[in-house]
Amino acid sequence: MKGQTSVNTQAQNWRYWIALRMVRGVGNVTFRELLAQFASPQAVLSASFAALGAAGVHGEVARAIASFDQWEAVDSEIQKIAKHGVRLVTRADAEYPENLTHLHDPPPFLYLRGALVPEDRLAIAIVGSRFAGAYGRGVARDLACGLAEKGITVVSGLARGVDAEAHRAALDAKGRTIAVLGSGLDIIYPSEHRPLAAAIPPQGAVLSEFPLGSKPDAVHFPYRNRVISGLTLGTVVVEAAENSGSLITARFALEQNREVFAVPGAITSGRSKGPHKLIKDGAKLVENVEDILQEIAPALTMQMTGTVAPMPALAPHEAMLVDLFDQEPLHVDALIAGSGLTAARVLEVLLGLELQGLVTQLPGTHFALSGDKRGRGRK
Repeated sequence: MKGQTSVNTQAQNWRYWIALRMVRGVGNVTFRELLAQFASPQAVLSASFAALGAAGVHGEVARAIASFDQWEAVDSEIQKIAKHGVRLVTRADAEYPENLTHLHDPPPFLYLRGALVPEDRLAIAIVGSRFAGAYGRGVARDLACGLAEKGITVVSGLARGVDAEAHRAALDAKGRTIAVLGSGLDIIYPSEHRPLAAAIPPQGAVLSEFPLGSKPDAVHFPYRNRVISGLTLGTVVVEAAENSGSLITARFALEQNREVFAVPGAITSGRSKGPHKLIKDGAKLVENVEDILQEIAPALTMQMTGTVAPMPALAPHEAMLVDLFDQEPLHVDALIAGSGLTAARVLEVLLGLELQGLVTQLPGTHFALSGDKRGRGRK
């Protein structure tokens, strides 16, 4: 009876997360901003129109929240979750991936089969052509196996070709792997990968930000790709045409301040054009696992020793801006208002912090703290 009560309480909590995500006008960024203001989805949905407006919520969105009445649809989703043996991991859960919290638009929750563990912070994505040749499939297997043997979680998208080879190699090496879907977890795409999807949860996770029943529509895959890159320290592209979705994943990795790696191929092959373009644009050329490990060595060292790299001494204005950050990114206007400095001076200081690796610029002129600001020194 006690266990049943726990399940019911958990499902009740999920209702509010699902409901808020259903509200018209509440996307990932707005959801994050609402949590910063109200602490929980239940508090947001319980707030009056006036309270929402006072918190700066746009009028149309505030009206949609205050008048939300789609609870039957919410309960239907909860029933599907139970039926399909899926669970939610929300931003409020310790299991929520740390790497995703640094995104400008993190999913408020994930549908999950399997488990996410702290060690998954050390993850590398391996992506590439669905029509990979023998060379590309072999390289994907070798890299995934080598990473898994080093304790690195292998992330990919469960697609045909490179993705599937990476997942299988990680499993064969007894390592961890995470598959990110562009559909609901009840619709495995491609369908022939259902056995592979079923084999992953004991050694990792299959996850999606899309509700159950969501089809693998083309518009979903860019969102899927940003989660693939966002879960990781870097993305490796193995065989990809110039217009491949793998290059979208690589672009997201760059925007998220993650490493981009590319495997060279034959100059006569169209599948080499994508990786070669990335290399020309500055991606790290990868011939073996050691090339990847060299780039992520600092993160590996911190994980193994349990230490955090000390923050360098900061000048007064640098320390002032760093103090304004909490867990969420800030718009440059908020930094200007909070510091009392001129816009030009704030941008100058932010540039200096970026060069030190302490601050990351995000889309929409938002900035986020890259490291732990506690224990920093000052000049």
